Amino acid sequence: MLYFSVRAIVALNLHNYASGRNPWGNLKPEYLEKRGFVEAQSDDGLLEIFGLKQGWHASLVMVELISAKHIAQAAAIRLEIKGGQWRDAYMQMDGEPWKQPLDHEYSTFVDIKKVPYPSLIINGGDR
Repeated sequence: MLYFSVRAIVALNLHNYASGRNPWGNLKPEYLEKRGFVEAQSDDGLLEIFGLKQGWHASLVMVELISAKHIAQAAAIRLEIKGGQWRDAYMQMDGEPWKQPLDHEYSTFVDIKKVPYPSLIINGGDR
């Protein structure tokens, strides 16, 4: 379930964001237990998924005056994006932004999951 007010979704495999910010604040053990979350760790295999509202919300989260909407923790996620009134979705992965075209009739799916092998950068000049 996604909050209606959320305009951006962020999935992290770290416990911090944007130069060390903690987007959901200092969570108390009672909150974690009530929501079924565990404390974020960089090696736990879980993605931390949170939402941001408008630009002002992101700004206040970055200066740690308020927290982001803690949505879920998961080993993998699948986003389904429907075009509707929007023609594009603005996305970013590992610091690289792109504009994802959306179709009015068909859904776009984004899968994020851990793979059993490390990523490799292939340099054509090193043969």
